[in-house]
Amino acid sequence: MPVLDLNDQKAVERYNKFMRQSPYGHITQDLNWAKVKNNWEPLDVYLEDEHGEIKAAMSILLTDTKTGKKFAYASKGPVLDLNDLDTLDALVAEAVDALDGRAYVLRMDPEADYSDEFNEALQAHGYVTLNRNVADEGMHATIQPRLNMVLDLTQFPDAKESFDLYKSKKRNKFRRPFRDGVEVTSGNTKVELEKFYTTYKTMAHRHEITYRPFEYFERMQAAFDDDTMQIFVAEREGELLATGIALKYGKKVWYMYGGSMNGNTYFAPYALQLTMIQWTMDSGCELYDLGGIGEASTEDGLYHFKHEFVRTDPVEYIGEIDKVLDQSAYDELVSD
Repeated sequence: MPVLDLNDQKAVERYNKFMRQSPYGHITQDLNWAKVKNNWEPLDVYLEDEHGEIKAAMSILLTDTKTGKKFAYASKGPVLDLNDLDTLDALVAEAVDALDGRAYVLRMDPEADYSDEFNEALQAHGYVTLNRNVADEGMHATIQPRLNMVLDLTQFPDAKESFDLYKSKKRNKFRRPFRDGVEVTSGNTKVELEKFYTTYKTMAHRHEITYRPFEYFERMQAAFDDDTMQIFVAEREGELLATGIALKYGKKVWYMYGGSMNGNTYFAPYALQLTMIQWTMDSGCELYDLGGIGEASTEDGLYHFKHEFVRTDPVEYIGEIDKVLDQSAYDELVSD
């Protein structure tokens, strides 16, 4: 069956193995992500090759909308080689059958590089794409940022320490928090989680932005083991300064959430990033993803900070790929 039976332990193990070993896998396509987003309904579909092995898969989460039709979202999915659009079409067809008219759209946003040719090919296959055509609406025009600052560690084959990645002037700058007494520890217990949430909530109040409840992060911690999730804590003389949550999956470590206290943090965020990069290197991963930016401009505060660590241009992803299933509902909720 192309729809995963979550009550079939062997089928779940096989699906998990594919997701975690695929070069196209992502943490938000893992089955455990549905435990974090527990107010969404999960649906997982896959295709098999001629030998009965899984060759493509997609974990979808569904939520209600005011139209009565559901929003179906495959965050950072699907998991397959997107150069093969025929396989994408076949997987989407399985998902559409499984959705059985309940959703107005199936939205996908894989970490696939943007190109005009790829964008046009997707449109030729009947998909609606949201990428450069919505860029004027800013960083939040799409659910996930399209521009990400990604450190490619394969470009530094001889590096053993995070400091090795940078020139001497930059290394001297990055050593400053450590010289000033900042210490970074990590773990995945309630102690680290509570410290993280203190900084996360403080920063949200400082910037007057919304933030997730503590229970959301408790579910994340319960869903992912210590090898996958680490909470990094920067302190100085016992004073909490800043924190960050990083998740490891496949060949990548993803910096997902962070926070900092008010006042002087002694450049603790720099120390955190270097320590998380070191974890990436020690884990044998190839990529460290610092997350999204609005634009590659020093006027963008996120870019200004993240460009300190990633000296290359941001990666531009293809953006959102929509399979429209109910045009009238789509027009009401999505169209210009």
